[in-house]
Amino acid sequence: MFALPGVVEAPSRISVPGARALVLAPGEALGPREAFLIDREFAHLHPAPDHSLHAMLPIETADDAIAKGWAEPHPVALRGLIPANAVMLYAPRDEAELDVVETLVRASHAFARSA
Repeated sequence: MFALPGVVEAPSRISVPGARALVLAPGEALGPREAFLIDREFAHLHPAPDHSLHAMLPIETADDAIAKGWAEPHPVALRGLIPANAVMLYAPRDEAELDVVETLVRASHAFARSA
């Protein structure tokens, strides 16, 4: 995840201590406001033992991921305090689930970079 183009790893500014944020580097094209959790942070990985992620996805992708059981709405999004496209992605348990998470993180990255 942290090797995606234009991504800088940083401590998350809104998650639990130890969470690692995926942040667009300065100078990268920024997508819409709803593509970000905060500032330039579009996703973050929770520390061990959890390893789940929060990510911002295009709304259609978020809805599809939730319907397929790959994600659930972010609890704060359920309260209407952040956009509905904020989701929690479950920690992968095998290679097939890792592929799904990678696809969704790539979608979040593309959304964050969409001008």
